[in-house]
Amino acid sequence: MTVLLLLICFSIFAQEAADDQGAISPVQIEPQMETVPAQAVPQQAPAAPAAAPPAAQQTTTNALQNFRIGRDLESRNRFDEANNYYNEAVRICLDELNRSGVNMDAYTILTWTLLRQRRYSEVINWGDRALRVNPNDFRIVETMGTAYFYLNNFEHSLIMLQRYTASMPRGDRASSAFFIKGEIFRNQRKYHHADIAYTTAVTLESRVFLWWYRLGMVREAAGDFAYAVEAYQTALDLNPGSREAAEALETANRLLLAASR
Repeated sequence: MTVLLLLICFSIFAQEAADDQGAISPVQIEPQMETVPAQAVPQQAPAAPAAAPPAAQQTTTNALQNFRIGRDLESRNRFDEANNYYNEAVRICLDELNRSGVNMDAYTILTWTLLRQRRYSEVINWGDRALRVNPNDFRIVETMGTAYFYLNNFEHSLIMLQRYTASMPRGDRASSAFFIKGEIFRNQRKYHHADIAYTTAVTLESRVFLWWYRLGMVREAAGDFAYAVEAYQTALDLNPGSREAAEALETANRLLLAASR
């Protein structure tokens, strides 16, 4: 029993030390954003503003193209080039919103882009304006939830993300929303809550190494060593070169063996 307790304490300390190495980036928690359409139909929405005229639709299409090019460049670590495209997307959206403050696609692409630029307070400001136009545009709700997370406002982040996942449980951004909820619960040491959130995330999107690794961490912290081994093994299968996953898997196997004695 003493050996088991020492192993658990060492494992938790190692996890906390790893967390101190730096925050996750938006790229790591947004694997599906490139596939999100510019226009979406929110569920249970009130009467929406009139459809945008063709010129406005073309404007937001141009903004979306710049956003997607920027995100592709960012994923290849070409940050300066990416920022040029992001700036152009922001400019296009702001011009459109200055002409007409009811174009929800322009609000959506604007907040997506500001999020990529780490301008989180501006995401909240523009998101609030957008929700005054349409309170149930869940694209905005989810983006604000993510921005609140990066602002360390976990209370408001959970409110927004739970609202999104309750209304859009299989939406384009549901997997990322559940992952962020898992991050919040993990930091709060609510390991079983985090397990549920991470498990839902990997069920919706099974190819993200980090998500399986985090799932292993919270299962290990909760003492569910056999399931932690499964999660770490999946993480290692996705990223065979990960030293962290290999070491975590070895530790979880030792804990499982010690617990069975």
